[in-house]
Amino acid sequence: MKTTQISIRPSSKRPGQVLTLSGVALVACLLIWNLAQPLPLAVLIVATSLAIVLSAIGVAKVLEPEATFVFTPQAIAYYHRKGRWQLNWDNILRFDQPRLQHFLELRDMPYVGFRIHSYHEFLENISQRMAVHLMLEQRNVLVLALRYHKPEERDYAHYFDVPLKHKSSEGVTYEGVKAAFCWRMEQLRELLGYDLLVSENAFDRSAADFVSLLRSLRDTRAQHLKSD
Repeated sequence: MKTTQISIRPSSKRPGQVLTLSGVALVACLLIWNLAQPLPLAVLIVATSLAIVLSAIGVAKVLEPEATFVFTPQAIAYYHRKGRWQLNWDNILRFDQPRLQHFLELRDMPYVGFRIHSYHEFLENISQRMAVHLMLEQRNVLVLALRYHKPEERDYAHYFDVPLKHKSSEGVTYEGVKAAFCWRMEQLRELLGYDLLVSENAFDRSAADFVSLLRSLRDTRAQHLKSD
C-alpha cells in the first residue's frame, strides 16, 4: 500500500452519466422531431417515459457516493446512498468468494464474503438503512443458497421470518432492524460460511481480484500501523 488510505468506486457508477445524457438526448430529439412533424400521442408518451426512466437511473448512479470502499490499516468502510458499515481488520476471521456446491462441482458466487469474530462490534458500526438494504439485496442469495444446500427442505418460510428480538451467540439481545440483520448473518454463516456479503457490483474489478486486493492490504497493513 503506497498510502494509508485507498478508495474504490463501484463499476455500477460508470454508466450513470451515459444513461443521464441518453435520457436528455432522447427528450431533445423528441422535441425537434415533434416540431418538424407532429408525432402520435402514444409514441410521445412511451418515448418520454423511457427518457425519464433512463435519466432517473443515470442520476441515481451518479449520486452514489464517490467511494464505495475506503481502506485504512485499521478498518474497511463501505459507503452507499442507503448508509454505511465499518469492519475493523482485527474483527475479520476470513474473507473469500462464497461457493455453491452442485454435486462435486463448486461454483463461485459474484460476491465477496466476510466471516467475522464479533457480531456486536460490527452491528455497532452499521446504519439501520444499510442493514435493511442489505437484507433486501440478499434475499435472492438466501433463496439460492437454500436450494443448493438444503434441497430436502420443502418450506423455506421460517428462514424469512423477521424476529422482533434476537439473542446473538455473544449473548447480546437486539431488537428491530438489528435483530433481523443479526439473524440474517447467522443464516448466511450456516449456509455459505460467511456473515456479510458484498455484491461484485460494488467493486471496480471482479470478485476474485477484489479478494486478491484484500489479501494484499491485510498482509501489508502491519507496516503501516507501525509507521503511523
